[in-house]
Amino acid sequence: MTSSAVALPRARVRGSVLPRSATDARSAGARAATYGLLMLLWLACVSAPVAQTLTTSRRVAVEGVKTPVAQAVVDAWNLAFYLPAAIAVLVLIFRVVFVRNDIAPLLVLITPWLWIILDEYMRGARVTPQIVLPIGVALMFWAIGTRVGDLKVYALLAAVLAGVSMALTQGAPALMYMPQSFDAASDKSLTGLPLLAGFFSHPNSNGLFLVLALPLTHLFSRWYLRWATAGVILTGIVWSSSRTALFGAAVWLVVMLLSLLLRVSLRRVLVVLLVGLIAAVVVVPLATTDPQAYTARGAIWQFNLAQLNGTTQWLFGLGHTWYTDNYEMLRSALSTAAGHGHNVFVTYTVTGGLVLVALIVVVLLNAARIAGTLPTRESVAAMAFLCVLAAASITESAWRTEAPDTLFASMIVPLFVIATQSRVVNGPFEALPGEAAGEPLTRRALSQARSGSRLRRA
Repeated sequence: MTSSAVALPRARVRGSVLPRSATDARSAGARAATYGLLMLLWLACVSAPVAQTLTTSRRVAVEGVKTPVAQAVVDAWNLAFYLPAAIAVLVLIFRVVFVRNDIAPLLVLITPWLWIILDEYMRGARVTPQIVLPIGVALMFWAIGTRVGDLKVYALLAAVLAGVSMALTQGAPALMYMPQSFDAASDKSLTGLPLLAGFFSHPNSNGLFLVLALPLTHLFSRWYLRWATAGVILTGIVWSSSRTALFGAAVWLVVMLLSLLLRVSLRRVLVVLLVGLIAAVVVVPLATTDPQAYTARGAIWQFNLAQLNGTTQWLFGLGHTWYTDNYEMLRSALSTAAGHGHNVFVTYTVTGGLVLVALIVVVLLNAARIAGTLPTRESVAAMAFLCVLAAASITESAWRTEAPDTLFASMIVPLFVIATQSRVVNGPFEALPGEAAGEPLTRRALSQARSGSRLRRA
């Protein structure tokens, strides 16, 4: 029997066969559970800086010195990360036994963490729960099938955080400002105001947190929500005057312009852009010879890489906790800002070697491959996020390996969601009748898709 219905890839859902795009029509309960878990992780990551801002005098805070965190905050961290991990185990068993979801994306994603654990074990070092927890979070997203479109809640939360930060900075400056040089209006300031650190201990941290959420604003289907959230986040970035964040925002703008100008070749151009940015992460620190370049990052890069002696250390690094163990030496030789390599290639070559760096690159490229199979809006947002992440990684250690962390919500969570999208469940997508690529299914379109599926089986 023939039918004029649009032929779509099919996926198995609860014993029936439906077009893959149709499986995106989740129940309200499933969506609420996903949003709840995403918000739980986000709140766990920002709870420490928010709690410290509201309960600790910033006039005694010093850059490079960690302020003790209240036990209540630590308990909240543990609950927010271990609870989803426990849920993930239960859901994981169900999906493996009954759904048989594609496990390949998950295996590729967790390889950097498996390497860190193996490397620490071979060195006789202690493998902490903070290193293992990200694997549990990745399992959770893979198990519950979180969609890239769900990440728009992170764009909204980041906009709210930026708005509250700016409001409190104006209304209660003594609460928000630290008595550090970066709080004073200086040549770096683009606004003529003291730099905006918000709830974070440094304007660069604030800018990095916001710029990683900026690409997710594209997930809103309504233009006024897209540009309202993007406008608030961009205002916070400009106020922070973080050069890394400003460069990331420029990369985001380039991706948005390309998405408007290109259609057929958009995916290829964005992949080329991403590969170029990843190459810059490696080339820039290796080619920099001026110690004062990139706000004295040149000195940090040269000093860090000089600690690697011989092929073995270049391949396997000096250990995951090297920066923590040697901070006093780094601070004495460089500055209080030398607690990491200020570049993803430098930081993780020093700690995990070129093997770890290669695994990180594989994760990014595989995530880009998966992003190309998503609906148009989600694909553009995902590629924009990956490009911004690579851009920020040139002058900051934007990649995070432990949980909880203040940047875990803005960096790791979106990457995990993108990289765990299963081709069995989610794509490649094709537009249904009456549905534009990247837009949610209407009730009529879903009904047509199901009718077409029944006709083909007949």
